[in-house]
Amino acid sequence: MPKQLLSCLLLALLLASPAAAQRIMQSINSNWLFRKDDAQSTVASVSAATSWEKVSLPHTWNAADVLDDEPGYYRGTGWYRKTLQVPASWQQKRVYLYFEGANQEAELYVNGQLAGRHAGGYTAFSFPVSQFLKFDGSNPAAAEVLVKLSNRHNPDIPPLSADFTFFGGIYRDVYLVAASSVHFDLDNYASNGTFVTTPTVSNDAAEVVLSGALRNESSSSRKVTLLTQVLDAAGRIVARQQTSITLKAGENRSFRQPLPRLKQPHLWSPTDPYLYRVMSTISEGKTQLDEVTNPLGLRWFRFDAAQGFFLNGQPLKLIGTNRHQDVAGLGNALPDALHEKDVLLLKQLGGNFLRISHYPRTLPCFRPATGWAF
Repeated sequence: MPKQLLSCLLLALLLASPAAAQRIMQSINSNWLFRKDDAQSTVASVSAATSWEKVSLPHTWNAADVLDDEPGYYRGTGWYRKTLQVPASWQQKRVYLYFEGANQEAELYVNGQLAGRHAGGYTAFSFPVSQFLKFDGSNPAAAEVLVKLSNRHNPDIPPLSADFTFFGGIYRDVYLVAASSVHFDLDNYASNGTFVTTPTVSNDAAEVVLSGALRNESSSSRKVTLLTQVLDAAGRIVARQQTSITLKAGENRSFRQPLPRLKQPHLWSPTDPYLYRVMSTISEGKTQLDEVTNPLGLRWFRFDAAQGFFLNGQPLKLIGTNRHQDVAGLGNALPDALHEKDVLLLKQLGGNFLRISHYPRTLPCFRPATGWAF
């Protein structure tokens, strides 16, 4: 093929393809400052404080005192501090701070202003922070981030008592997120904005439904296309649905998008942990605005009081153990590798079932568990 013709074909393909998805997630775990402070300090006084400990996340202030010779452990207030430089290229994006978990009452301040509050030590949360950023031309915007955190007993936050430690701290990962002005709703309980359900699954067919919400944070009406595709393990498209939606300025629109039924689906099981991928995109013309991908294992199950557990119509003996999310010397501030190590050990023991004790876990506990047939 002549080089000129090949170049023209490549150019045509580029022009015909949507631009790359615009959602960005950056880890900001490193280079934080920390101080204990039970003196009911204000944001201004804490910002002016000079005595700080350098830490990286994940972090807990109870890693040592739960194992020392003194009774009890510190249950009070701690502050975290970090200065961010938000790229100038993000001026037209919607910026969020996303926390996978912090125990147990959190207040987030950006440049001295309250961005949001979260109660509960075991679920993720995110807050929009674009309104607190001040860009100056092509220069990045500085963001002074303060997190006030308390693991003090609160009768309104369960569990009220337990046979485990209520470690205080930002003990899971934190991310800086940037999205287009039109995107899947990131305020929906800190999810990626989409939810995949399978109302019916059998050996013959499977029903897949995508739901969620689209958010238009621009000042004008936008006509967009919501495209969802189910891909098999080889990357082949096995189901596809496209919907046109017009969003008013400032609108947050819920949606439900059923896909064509999958015939003779490849079912997930512990001996064959087959995964599909559900890829969802928002596009405006040829410009792709947002994209999220969710793993999908197709299976059905039931419990029978007399005969036990059934998966995909077949009896399955559940073999497993209970697991807490802490390690001596680290508390609950574990890197992802240690979560994955525990799951791998369970697999090596011949397990196919994991009880996550009494609280929601971080995503790394489930990613390997799904791939390793739990």
